[in-house]
Amino acid sequence: MKGVQCMRYISSKSILTDPYRAGLEIGTALAPVSPEVILLFASMNYDPDFSDFFEALYDALGTRSVIVFGGTGDGIYETSGAENYGVSALGISSDGRVSWSVALEQGVQADSFAAAGACARKALADCPDASMFRMVLADGAKADGHAIVRGIAAEISGPFFGGLTGDDRKFTSSRVFLNGVEYEDAVAMLCGCGDIGFSINAASGWTPLGNPGVVEENHGCEIRTISGHSAQDFMAGQLGKPLGESDLGVVPLAAYQSGSSGHFSLRAPSHLHPDTGAVTMFGSVEKGTVVRVCSASREDVIRGVSDAVRNLAPDSPGFTPSAAIIISCAGRKWLLADRGEKELAAFFGNLGLRIPLIGFPSFGEISPFRGADGAFTSVSFHNVTFVVCLLG
Repeated sequence: MKGVQCMRYISSKSILTDPYRAGLEIGTALAPVSPEVILLFASMNYDPDFSDFFEALYDALGTRSVIVFGGTGDGIYETSGAENYGVSALGISSDGRVSWSVALEQGVQADSFAAAGACARKALADCPDASMFRMVLADGAKADGHAIVRGIAAEISGPFFGGLTGDDRKFTSSRVFLNGVEYEDAVAMLCGCGDIGFSINAASGWTPLGNPGVVEENHGCEIRTISGHSAQDFMAGQLGKPLGESDLGVVPLAAYQSGSSGHFSLRAPSHLHPDTGAVTMFGSVEKGTVVRVCSASREDVIRGVSDAVRNLAPDSPGFTPSAAIIISCAGRKWLLADRGEKELAAFFGNLGLRIPLIGFPSFGEISPFRGADGAFTSVSFHNVTFVVCLLG
C-alpha cells in the first residue's frame, strides 16, 4: 500500500519500575512529533497502576487529544533493544493527512466472533476505505484468536494485522489499552484512512513432522481427540515423548487450510488436561481440520524472521519504510531463551535499515502472508509466528 513520505514517527522505551516516572519518560520522548496516535506496549508488572502511567503520559504530552492504542505482553521490543519488563511506544503524526478511527468491544470470552464483528463495524463506520491501515488487539487470556479473525473478516475486505495481548507466562490475565484506560475481555481496532504506506508479512520457521491427523472432537479452543486418540496421545506419538508444561507455547500443531497441503496456520498449546488427555490451544481449530505436530530449532526460529522480511525489502513495498511494528509469539522468545534481541538483530540485519520500531511478545498473532508479487493472502490467526508491519 503506497503512501507519500508525509508521516513522522518516533519510538521510545522505558524500563523504569515506577509507572508515573515511566509515563513521563515516554511522553517526553514522543512530544516533539505532536503525535496523533501512540501505539503502546507494556509488561504486566505495572498492573494495577497503569492509571498512574497514563496520567504521567498525558501530563508530559500536554494534551489528551491523542489516540493511545495498545496492550500488554511478555516484554517489549523497541529500536534500542528488547526487554522483559518495561514500556515501548511509537508516536505517529501525519499532519492531518490520515484520518484515524478506533473502537473497542468487550465480551470476547463469551463470544469472540460477535465481539470482533461489532468492533469492526464501529471502527469502519468512520473509516470505510478498503485500502486503509488496520490493526487489531484482543485479550489473550480470554479471546479465541481464530474467532476474532473470522469476526473481523466477515465485516471487512483487505489486509489487517495484530495479536493477542499477554502476560509474563502465567496465562492468567492481559490488558488492552485504549485512550488511557485498560480493559480485560476486550477486542480493539485502530484504522487509518488516508495517505499512509504499509506492508505486512508473517513467517514462523516451524516445520511439520510425522503423520497428519484429523481433529475429531473439540470444544472451542480445546482439542479432545485427533484420529482416534486423545490430543495429548496423538501429539506425544508424533513427538516421541509425552507433552509437558515446558511444551506450552512452543510445540504447535500445523492446522491446514481446507483443501491445501501447503498453507497452514500454527496453534500452540496453552493448557494440558491430564484427566482427559485434551489440549487447550491459544486459538480454536475446527472439527475435520487436518493437523500435524511441528518442531523448530533456535536456528529455524531466526530463519522465520528472515522469511518474514524477505518480501518486505526496502524497495519491495513501493515506499521507503520509516517505522516498523513487530508482533512475535512469546513462545519464540521462550525457545530462544533471550529477551527477543536475536529476533531484533535478525530483523534489522535483513531489512538493512535502522528505523523506529516497537513490538511485543504476544499470545497469538494475526496476519496475512505477502507474496513475492505483493499480493496478500487472506488473514489468519497464528501462533509461534513473527509478524511485521512496515510503515511508510
